[in-house]
Amino acid sequence: MAGPHFDLLACGNGDPSGVEVALSVVSENPAVIMARIGGDEERRFPGVDLFDCLLSLREALEKKGLLLCCQGARRNVSPSGMTRQMSNGRLAYCLRPEVRASDEDLVDVFAPADCADVASIAEQKAEIRRIFRTSFG
Repeated sequence: MAGPHFDLLACGNGDPSGVEVALSVVSENPAVIMARIGGDEERRFPGVDLFDCLLSLREALEKKGLLLCCQGARRNVSPSGMTRQMSNGRLAYCLRPEVRASDEDLVDVFAPADCADVASIAEQKAEIRRIFRTSFG
């Protein structure tokens, strides 16, 4: 039984129109997503949870010079241990310096995002570390 489906874009490589990425949640337990990149290449991305699957897809796209335009790739979005456990990695917090995250800050990591708001995995990790240092000393 197929799970939710998302039509997303991957931006980069100087192409302003982006590359279409059709993403489907194949299974939540075990966690597996399927992505069709650019209409022809289809791959499975397994992981310990759905956020881990998303990271694997993002790594594959980054090797092609592309960034996936989804909420889970925004530079200030990160799941907590509890949200990863309770949503199997499907929900994450949109973090802001010196502001305590609440349920209103939760986003679906597969929901579309503006390409101007996304970052590489390394840039995202650096931003999350910066936010935590600013917020918690």
